[in-house]
Amino acid sequence: MYDWTVLNQAVMAALAGGSVGAPVFVRWTASAAQSKDDLRPLLVEMSAYTEIWLAARPRQLYATGAESQGHLSLSLEYDNGSSALLALTLAHGQPLTDIAIYGANGAIYHRDATIPSPGSGAVLATGDDAGRAAALSAADALNAVDRSLAGAQPVFLSSQGGR
Repeated sequence: MYDWTVLNQAVMAALAGGSVGAPVFVRWTASAAQSKDDLRPLLVEMSAYTEIWLAARPRQLYATGAESQGHLSLSLEYDNGSSALLALTLAHGQPLTDIAIYGANGAIYHRDATIPSPGSGAVLATGDDAGRAAALSAADALNAVDRSLAGAQPVFLSSQGGR
């Protein structure tokens, strides 16, 4: 997996500044996966960070794409009315991360052409987000992504995780 810790710290600091207001939408695209096997777990890790940034639990997700072709996308709706669109592809030697977070009072933009350094694969909570670990477990999220891909349908999530 990859370590998005520094990116998370930058986003959390920007959100804590208050100029954006309450975040309502995240669009995060990344060409960062080194292999097709990295796609699903890395997309789930991206969704866990998004959950922290939006301070909400996902109630529905819809996964599209094909691991075999090197790309996956995830559309998420959250219990507070916010939403996110995440897209991940193989890096092919040209890594890129592009994030836009839209809030009630403004937006945050970040674009970076570096691959996140290898990490533990766990979502690391630091600073202000230490008490707000992702509510949807990685196992539940992977299961929901797999079910959505297999059925080509949205998956509704219960308050206890995947459904």
